[in-house]
Amino acid sequence: MARRFRYGAFGVAVLAAVSAAACTGPASDSDTGGATKSAINVYLYQEPAGIFSPLAPSSGPDNQVMSMLDQSLLAVDPNYKLQPQLAEKYDVSPDAKTFTFHLRPGLTWSDGQPFTAQDVLFSYQLLADPKSTSATAGSYSAVEGVDDFVSGKAKTISGFSAPDDTTFVIKASKPDIGLLAQVGVAYVMPKHVLGGVPVAEVAKNAYFRGPTVTLGPYKFVDYKTNQYVHVTANPGFPTPAKIKDVYLKPMGSDVATAQLGNGGMDIASFSPADLKTVQGFDKIAIQEKAGAGFVRIALNQSKSYFKDVRVRQAFLYAIDRKSLVDKVLGGKATVQNSDFFSANTPPGINEYAYDPQKAKSLLAAAGWDPGQTVELQWVPGQRDRDATTTIVQSQLAAVGVKVKLKQVQAAQIAGTYDKKSYDMTLYGGGNYAVDSWNVNVIAACAQQYPKGGNIGWFCDKKLDDQLIKANSTADATQRKALYDQAVLEENSQADLMWLYDPTGLWAVNRRIKGFQAAGSQDSAFWNPAGWSL
Repeated sequence: MARRFRYGAFGVAVLAAVSAAACTGPASDSDTGGATKSAINVYLYQEPAGIFSPLAPSSGPDNQVMSMLDQSLLAVDPNYKLQPQLAEKYDVSPDAKTFTFHLRPGLTWSDGQPFTAQDVLFSYQLLADPKSTSATAGSYSAVEGVDDFVSGKAKTISGFSAPDDTTFVIKASKPDIGLLAQVGVAYVMPKHVLGGVPVAEVAKNAYFRGPTVTLGPYKFVDYKTNQYVHVTANPGFPTPAKIKDVYLKPMGSDVATAQLGNGGMDIASFSPADLKTVQGFDKIAIQEKAGAGFVRIALNQSKSYFKDVRVRQAFLYAIDRKSLVDKVLGGKATVQNSDFFSANTPPGINEYAYDPQKAKSLLAAAGWDPGQTVELQWVPGQRDRDATTTIVQSQLAAVGVKVKLKQVQAAQIAGTYDKKSYDMTLYGGGNYAVDSWNVNVIAACAQQYPKGGNIGWFCDKKLDDQLIKANSTADATQRKALYDQAVLEENSQADLMWLYDPTGLWAVNRRIKGFQAAGSQDSAFWNPAGWSL
């Protein structure tokens, strides 16, 4: 009902939202069409959870805000390559067990305190410590000494060290080629602000709701729920931002598209359904980028009815994903058939082509109860995802699966994971192009939430062994062959209900220079210090 109202009353909804937006964010200048000469408005595709913390479960809009404020040892550029950020360079030992980061000298936090390797050491100790409730703690299991630290045998992690103020070293207990891509991109936290907080309490510290001491090109000003996050240029950043103020605004994609046309929005990802509309805006340039993540539905396999692989396979056969890509996304996406980046998958994987009869047969063989209703939750506001939920509901119904749709807010999602209370959840994102090892975070048994991003509680020991063996192999050709085996195994087990890898479509006001689009609407912003008017 709510969705029909949103689209049926499109004009009313847009006018109301535009009017509301007019009294938030930067005041208008007549010659810039909705933003000031020193401020811009940037679209957030969802309302942030408001916890701007590297310890928290991944949240696309929160991560986008953090990319304005925070820095990591390495960052992923728009071409999915790792680039030095806080590190000016890094070395990898021939056996891929020792990673040495040489930090940029002379950096300071936004409050003027010096940044040193001790901040990095402090941050990585927290990120690897389950007692901090770090959502990525499982990603550090291969670091030397983590097991002893977690078990209480050691007070520190021996695999982390800071030999001097500009050097940080990570030692793995075995070759770990993918470690750079997985943990090198973690945001660093200020030891002088959080160092005195007990580990078990640090994640709930008020700092993360108002992180005023940061390393990035912008400083946090405030966050007004349902309105904007305001950040302002950090004068202490080595290459100060050229745009003084940025307002990051959550709203529905239809409203954001309307505001692109009237000057109320300067940078926004947009739905393929709005491509022709955006192409008609004279002051807007369009950037297009192939995606590195994908939109999916996680099936909660802690619940008995999703444990049977035949059920998970049936759900894939039940959905006409190619038609969904062609009609809902206007061809601006590719059908996804595994967790891995499509360009890295071998021939021969099961494409789960639309086959309702096969879906019915598999469900019958698995003993699916046609009287049972399962719930599909998602965060509304993006036209492609909103439409996808309705299509999934309809096509699953056609094979005998009753689905109830449930809209939730981004801030509620983590709670459903904590309680393992959801049935199905639609979400997207990820970067699986930079290194195939990143799939481990969402698929491995050891990465089951809250230790990692495996929110479906899927577990396949064979797949785990294949991933670990591939990541421990230094030879690139051998590693690719091993990953190909892992792709085939993961594809056969249907750990997730893969839908599509959307092409990143971004609209940018022509007055803004230096913006480089990412492949996904939920990707971190690249080099915001380089944006200019």
